[in-house]
Amino acid sequence: MSNYDKTPTMVFIRWIFITIVIGFITGWLRYWMGYYILIQGIVIGFLIPWLIHRSDKQPQRILSDHKFKITILLFFLFMIGQAIGFGLAQPVFDPLGWFGRTWSGATSESVFGIFSTAGVAHKAFSGGMNGGFWLFLWLFDVLFMFFFMLISLPVKSVKNKS
Repeated sequence: MSNYDKTPTMVFIRWIFITIVIGFITGWLRYWMGYYILIQGIVIGFLIPWLIHRSDKQPQRILSDHKFKITILLFFLFMIGQAIGFGLAQPVFDPLGWFGRTWSGATSESVFGIFSTAGVAHKAFSGGMNGGFWLFLWLFDVLFMFFFMLISLPVKSVKNKS
């Protein structure tokens, strides 16, 4: 790797690329396989920082003062990538319209973990989830993902030498 590849800008561009690609793949899989409550948030929350760490063994110290801001940016880039992947998996590209229809109850999203249960839970959610409960679980999952991205993002701290 040349010195140019280790500049903070190039490192950060690599991080952005990794995040968007993982978001795209996740959106595509979510459309075709269904939603895994909490699994997606936890796995992605650790996967993105792990891949970032693998791409750059020595994270730039320049970025360490901005870890929270970087996490927010990567989180939103993941969501954009996921919306694009989800939208491209649909017959007609409309990820935000689908989100609104699911929230309003006009359509539903299949939820893998609930389908594997039996009895009352299976009967209640066999057609998928929508509305407020779906939105609550989605937000819960997103908070877990953000938290795990924040705590596991491999940015070294700068220590004062005084």
